[in-house]
Amino acid sequence: MEVIEIIGFKPNDEVSHKMPLFEMSVSAGIPIPVESDINSEVDLNEFLVEHPASTFFARVSGLNMQFAGIRDGDILIVDSSVIPQDGKLILASINSDLTVKIFREVDSEIYLESSNHKFLPLNIGELEFNIIGTVTKVIHSL
Repeated sequence: MEVIEIIGFKPNDEVSHKMPLFEMSVSAGIPIPVESDINSEVDLNEFLVEHPASTFFARVSGLNMQFAGIRDGDILIVDSSVIPQDGKLILASINSDLTVKIFREVDSEIYLESSNHKFLPLNIGELEFNIIGTVTKVIHSL
C-alpha cells in the first residue's frame, strides 16, 4: 500500500542557506586533479523549487513507483502550477487517497499509470480524482 505524507514548503527570506558549489566538473570515471577552489555558492531552495508559492513536498511510503525511480521514503517536490504532460509524474487524489502516478493522455483520454506493469492504467473517467500537482524533482538517499 502506498502512503503519501504532505510536507509544506516555506521559503526563508531572512536566512540564506547557501552551500559551496565547485564550478569544475566532477569526473564519474577516471579521477581528475583538483585545480580550482569553491567559486560560488548555491541555495538548495533556489535550485530545487522553481515556484515557491505553489510548491510543497510529499514523502512516499511504498514501492508502487520503484520502476520510475521513486523508492520508499523518497521526498517528492510537487508543483501545483505545472500543467501535467504525457509521461510526467503527478500527485493525484483518487477516491480521497493520495497517490503518485504517471500521467498519460491517449486520444484525448487521460489515464494514470503505475510504474509497476502488474497494474492496468486507470482511466480517470471512471474515478473520482483530482490532480494535485506535477512532480518536478525526487530527493532520495543513496
